[in-house]
This record gives sequence, C-alpha cells and structure tokens, in this order.
Amino acid sequence: MKVWQTKTMTMNTILAQVCLLGHLLLAWTEPIPASEFGMNGDFFIGGLFGIHQVSHSLSQDRPETITCSSQPFILSSYRRFQMMRFSVEEINNSTNLLPGVTLGYKIFDHCSDIQNFPGIFNLISVNGFIQPWNEFLKNTSKMIAVVGTYTSTATLGFAPLFMTDLIPLISYGASSSVFSRKQHFPSFLRTIHPNTDVIKVVLMILEEFNWRWVSFLHVDDDYGRDGRDLFIKSIEETHICLAYTKGLDTFTNYTKTFQLMESLRVNVTIVFAAEWTAEALIKAAIKHNITNKVWIAVDAWTLHKKLPKENEIRKIGTIVGIAEPIKAIPGFSDFIYSFKAQYQQNQQKEVKLCNHICNCTNVTAEDIINADPSFSFSVYSAVYAIAHALHTVLQCGDGKCNSNASVHPHMILKELRRSNFTLLNQRVQFDENGDPMYGSYSIVFWNQNGDVEEVGFYNFPPSFQFFINKSKIKWHENGEVPVSICSQECSEGYAKEQRETHKCCFSCAMCQRGTYINSTGK
Repeated sequence: MKVWQTKTMTMNTILAQVCLLGHLLLAWTEPIPASEFGMNGDFFIGGLFGIHQVSHSLSQDRPETITCSSQPFILSSYRRFQMMRFSVEEINNSTNLLPGVTLGYKIFDHCSDIQNFPGIFNLISVNGFIQPWNEFLKNTSKMIAVVGTYTSTATLGFAPLFMTDLIPLISYGASSSVFSRKQHFPSFLRTIHPNTDVIKVVLMILEEFNWRWVSFLHVDDDYGRDGRDLFIKSIEETHICLAYTKGLDTFTNYTKTFQLMESLRVNVTIVFAAEWTAEALIKAAIKHNITNKVWIAVDAWTLHKKLPKENEIRKIGTIVGIAEPIKAIPGFSDFIYSFKAQYQQNQQKEVKLCNHICNCTNVTAEDIINADPSFSFSVYSAVYAIAHALHTVLQCGDGKCNSNASVHPHMILKELRRSNFTLLNQRVQFDENGDPMYGSYSIVFWNQNGDVEEVGFYNFPPSFQFFINKSKIKWHENGEVPVSICSQECSEGYAKEQRETHKCCFSCAMCQRGTYINSTGK
C-alpha cells in the first residue's frame, strides 16, 4: 500500500511523524529560531540527545510521535547536550580552526529508542525507494554531519537513513559491536569504544580476582544483548562460567531474579546496562535485602552520581566499575553559568519546535556541572573531529578558509576517517571500522563515603597496560577478596567428576588405589 493511500493516517499524524527527521534532513537552509536547541551558522551539525527517556512501553492506538518533555528527565544526558553546545561555541570563538567560518547546530531530544521515528521509511520513500544524493542535482543543505545518539537501539533504527547519502554519523554512546561493520554502516564513526573493548576489560578484572562463577545481567535491548553475546563468546576458552544471565526491562520480576541468583550461589554479577536500568536493579537489590555481593559496573553507569550515596547501598556488597577517565574540559563550567544566567530571560522568546522542549527551569548550573560526566569527552571530541574535517575540506590556513570550496557530507566523511589531531593532550584517530584508536579506562570502586575512587587503569594499545591496586579496594568481607566459584578444587588424591554442564561445577571422588600420580612432585 502506498504511503499516501493509507486512509487511517491523518495529515496531522503524518506531519507529527516526520517532524523530527524532517528538521534534521530537510530544513537546514531555513533560519533557526532562537533556542538552546538551535543556532545559525555557515555550516550545521545535527545533534541527537535523549534529554528525556521513555523508560516503559507506551500504549498507542495510532502512529504518532512522543512528547519527549512529558517523559522522565535525564540530567546526565542534558549535560552532554550542553557539552555539544559548548564545543560549537568554543570552536566559533577560536581563530585557528575555522577562521571566518561559523558552525551552527540543530539539536533534538531523542527520548525513545524506537518510537521517535514511526513509519519513517514509508514517509520519505518514493515507490518504496529512498533516493540517494545525486551530484548533478543542486544540494543546498549545509548540514555536514550528525552527532548522536546515545543508545545502540535508537542508532540502529535511524542510522541507515544517513548511510544512504554517506552523511557522517558520529555517536558518543552507541557501543554495539554491529556498528564496526562498515559494509552496513559506511558513514558511522564513534568516539566511544565498542562493547568488544568493554568486555575485554571485564574479563581481565574477573581473571585478576579469580572469579569463575558469575552472572550477567543486561538491559534487554541491542546494547545489552550484544554485550551478553560477546561475553559468552569471550569466556569459551577460559575457566570462567556463566551461571545465570537475564535481560532487564521495566517488567522484570526482581524477586525471582534474585532468588535464582541466590540458589546458584553466585557472588559476582556483571551489570551491563544503561544508567536508568542499573539504578532500578541496584535499588531492587537493596529493597530485597541482597547482601555481600560483588557488582561489576560498566561505563554506562559507573559514574552515577546518586546511587553511591543511596541509603543502605553498602549492605549489597562491593561495586567495582569500568569508566571513562574523568577529563576536565576547561571553560565548560563558565559556559554553563553564563548560559543559565541568560536562559531565564530568553526562554519566553524562544520558538518551541517538536522535540525542542526541555522543561528544566529548575535545573541549576551546579546541577549540570556536577552531573555524571560520562561520555562528555566523547561528545566534545566528536564535534571537534567534524570541525577538523571541515577545516581540511575548506582548505583553511593562514587565518582564512576558502569560501568557494565545495562542501558535501561525503567530503567531511573522507576527512573524518583520516582524523589525526590532539585534543586536551589526547590524540584523536579512528581505525578502519570507525572506532576510536585512543583512550583508556579507569578501574574504580564505590568507597564508604559514597564516592567513586580510582584504583586502576587499562590503556588501549599500542601502549597496552592493565593495573589494579588491590590494596585500595575495601571489600565487604572483612577486607578479603570475595570468592565466587561453583565448586572447590579437589584435594590431592581426588579427581573431578563433572556433575553439570558447567565445567566449573563438579564433585571430587577419591582416586582408586594405584591410579593416583602426584604430577607436582619431584
């Protein structure tokens, strides 16, 4: 059935559906109204940030977009949103990178993984096809790249739209390993390491403490399932066994989940989830009186600001995590204080477009500055990578740029792939898959004061290093490293008898007389 023959879809519904993507792809040449979501410039960068988050399934009887401002507000994402604004302003105030050229932006609140673009393929297709860019047609769009979005599921949903015209899409949070496949995502790059790297560090932590019997809880989406699959594959040739795995969503029965974990005597649990899912899990563990466990947090929630200070958080055990190193970005705090001072007087004049409403007047400058800083440098470096690519395409140098140079997204993509610049003492480069060839992880634990304390690090190759200062971690079991195994090793004179499918679970049977050899003896 053709799109325009669908009788049940009113014109208002169609306009609502295409609003968000329409602004991103079609309206870049129109003046942008005054708003913290948009700013005019010679060239535009698109931005997708989940300032609000749909955390549950919405019941709908017709296709329509979601009013994002009606959903729960995510302060950490709002901080990243402001980081993009700051990055563009900093570049525009510099006379070195793009002299005489200004960057503009148009940012949208992408609050749902799957419901912000209902029926979008049908809406932009002609006879079932999406028309690719044609160099013989006039291309008046000044949008050169898009930064976003945070989740893998959302990115999977709309990334093909940008891949069609080789529009660079640089994600600061989508870490699913699928995006490394350039045959499917040719114009996708990211400034965050893929799940493959995160799982590698998780495995090194498990081996460091000899934890062999673990559970793996993950958010039940593309990001979480990708992490689970990578983990299962990574432990195939190791002594580590997966006792239990479970996908978490808003309908998870935590009572049953914790009962199963207790029955399996699992003492170490990897939590591969977004911050809001991890928050629900940890609060449920406190409520269900789960005690003396080790919880391994991944970078999506390790630097959570409120959870480490939650009442009775200490009773659930010890939380060890992997996080991006906290990198101070000079000038950001001053930008936020200045922005908040102007925001109150300007907000009444703003023209509100779809997905351009925050409803966050109660958020103070201190709230933004002190929010979870995760992925801030990822946003910062994504914007700078685009600016450096534009610098090359415009042949900038000697205090000026070539205003007559042709600029198209695929040209920016070509230079993005060649990125090689230094930002805050960090060399920024991408490999052939569009993944970052730089960076490190901090190994942290949540201490008794409710603070995140760094206890180690992992540096990515070529300067490969891994270290944990075990003496800094205050364990919940009298200071001793907790044990998590299915079966104790057999004593001399006893042999393992496999009793389950897991190689970690066995019983010990006495060796028959004359069959025992002490292979360790001289």
